[in-house]
Amino acid sequence: MTAPPSVAAAPVDGLLRRGPALAVLLLGLPLALGLASHAVVNLVDLVLVGRLGADAIRSAHVASTWNFLPMLLGNCVSTALLARLSQLLGRGEREAARALHRRAEWFMLLFGVVVALASALPAIPMVAATGLEDRVADDAVHYLVVSNLGCVPMFVLMQTTAAMRAAGESAVPLLLLLLANLLNLGLDLVLMFGWEPLGVPALGVVGAAYASVAARAVAAGLALAWLRRSAHVLSLRAAPATRVPVAWPLLADAWPQVVQIGLRAGLVVGLTIVVQRRFGDAPTAALGITTRLDTVILFAALGFANAATAYSGRAVAVGRERSARAAGLWAAVLAGGFGLAVLLGMQAWSVELVACFLPDATQDVQVATDLYLATAGWSQVLGAVALGAIGAVQGAGRMVSPLLVDLFGFTLLCGWFLRTVFADAALGAVYDSLVVGMFAVAVLHLGFVALGRWPRPR
Repeated sequence: MTAPPSVAAAPVDGLLRRGPALAVLLLGLPLALGLASHAVVNLVDLVLVGRLGADAIRSAHVASTWNFLPMLLGNCVSTALLARLSQLLGRGEREAARALHRRAEWFMLLFGVVVALASALPAIPMVAATGLEDRVADDAVHYLVVSNLGCVPMFVLMQTTAAMRAAGESAVPLLLLLLANLLNLGLDLVLMFGWEPLGVPALGVVGAAYASVAARAVAAGLALAWLRRSAHVLSLRAAPATRVPVAWPLLADAWPQVVQIGLRAGLVVGLTIVVQRRFGDAPTAALGITTRLDTVILFAALGFANAATAYSGRAVAVGRERSARAAGLWAAVLAGGFGLAVLLGMQAWSVELVACFLPDATQDVQVATDLYLATAGWSQVLGAVALGAIGAVQGAGRMVSPLLVDLFGFTLLCGWFLRTVFADAALGAVYDSLVVGMFAVAVLHLGFVALGRWPRPR
């Protein structure tokens, strides 16, 4: 009996010729390193910001925490595009994939403008909610406005690199991220501390925000140029002018992810508010260091999750259910292993890290940093495991299912967290509650990938 076309179609670029473990490793590791390099550059930003003092670190931390919310919108839309393009390419529908990609790039540009304006307007009350005051609050507002307006080039960069990953590319997205990060560092030095021969004034901590936006704009332009090549499988130049629906399908796929990552971002915002208002300036400064360190684990996990999304989308399209499940489990293992290695390194070098990021740190800041890494840091490793597993489910086009799992898991997490906070517990107990809750979230997602009913071809 002849197999259905979706099953009989051969993979376009040979991605499925490898087993799920090797494919997720080979595609995911460069993506993880590339995304982690973005986090590393943020850490170098923090090293430079730390030269301006603890107040500058608090301003940057609060602004970056709030800025993560609009950024997650762009990331989720690009992940939705990655899943849809992977499925189309898995079925051999290149023309349809090119048409979708072309319209998706235009949509992302317009969407970025809307999100940038909407998120920049409430910057003052957002900063005020965290309890910052005076000059520290003013710098945080300025930093946040610049960062939120900078969503436009970042959204374009996210969308273009998502298309590259759907096509099975890993080297070019990695090089683009490395280039953006190196440019970011150079601009940091000029804009934060000034360059007198050129008449560039020292902008202080907000210079880091301007530098990031400028570097991302350059990388986004280069990414678009790469995708305009006629030879590219998703070429923007060779794409047919077909008016395929794009806004609603991408937003419909993205909103469950927005809620999922929003749960994680909201937890950091809530933790920042609790720490600043209850435990004071030193633990908040420590949180500004540790949560930046956490982004290395988070971004690397997204790299392995994206690899699982690309592989699973193609596997499901040709009826390979077991391969799709295995991709999710391997992505979870690899993301968790990478996160564990990073956490152990941070614990071993805690004193050196604090001295690097904040040379004039008090003993209270060091103690608070050690406490976080010994407790809450483990929640980040568990969170990486969950994100890796989620990637495979999203690749199959199942966006709501992992959200439902997340909602149940985060209900348990938030319940335990709030119980601990309202019990007036010590800071260590508050951090412990995050670990317990995230363990539940990770177990639920692993169980769903292994046993749930999600890898069904469309």
